[in-house]
Amino acid sequence: MWKLSLRACAVVAGMLMALATSVAVASAHYVFTAGEYRVAIGWQSEPASGTDTFVGEENAIQVFIDIASANNPKGTPVSTLNQDCTHPDFQVTVTVGTTTSSPFCPAPAYDSDTGNGRLDEYDYALIPTVVGAYTFHIFGSINGTPIDKTVTSGPATFDSVADSSAVEFPVAVPAVAAIATKVDAVNQRAETALASAQSAATAASNAKSRESLAIVLAIVAIVVAVLLSAVNLAIGLRRRST
Repeated sequence: MWKLSLRACAVVAGMLMALATSVAVASAHYVFTAGEYRVAIGWQSEPASGTDTFVGEENAIQVFIDIASANNPKGTPVSTLNQDCTHPDFQVTVTVGTTTSSPFCPAPAYDSDTGNGRLDEYDYALIPTVVGAYTFHIFGSINGTPIDKTVTSGPATFDSVADSSAVEFPVAVPAVAAIATKVDAVNQRAETALASAQSAATAASNAKSRESLAIVLAIVAIVVAVLLSAVNLAIGLRRRST
């Protein structure tokens, strides 16, 4: 009886270990089911510790799809989806704040020519450029089974995106958004200075034009005065001769 109990405990422990192993591959991913399919979604690259991935770093939306059962808790990989992204089986949109992406098509990571990659993995390369919470909406179908799930990053799902300055050494590099803000401010100041310079140049040009006009009018007045004097002189001389 004792031996039988030990054997049962060993079987249960083995099943739990296999299940833990299958979930470990999707660590920091959100796992849910759609019919008989188990789906895990999250970032491809996440820190070994902590709850944040980093802004400006190359990353990818990563999706795992398999069929889990009591006899095979590790799961049977589903590798036949999104073979043609012009007609995808499932897609993912990403929302940050009020901005939502167009639908992305995670492509199979497995390379049948080389045998590299996982049969159950689908990726879409993405570089997060804003710090904050990200929401993934996965939708479509898995071999005819509908899939429609919206998941927001957080401690119980997958990593949010953080500034990487805390882990940079020896010099922390400013975040992309901060640099963009500074560049925008400099551009605004440059545009204001240029507008002021153009306004001053226009005013100077107008003043020069008015000055040139005054000189021309003065010359014309002098010429007219000289001509009038000449006419008066001629008239005076004619009167004397008569």
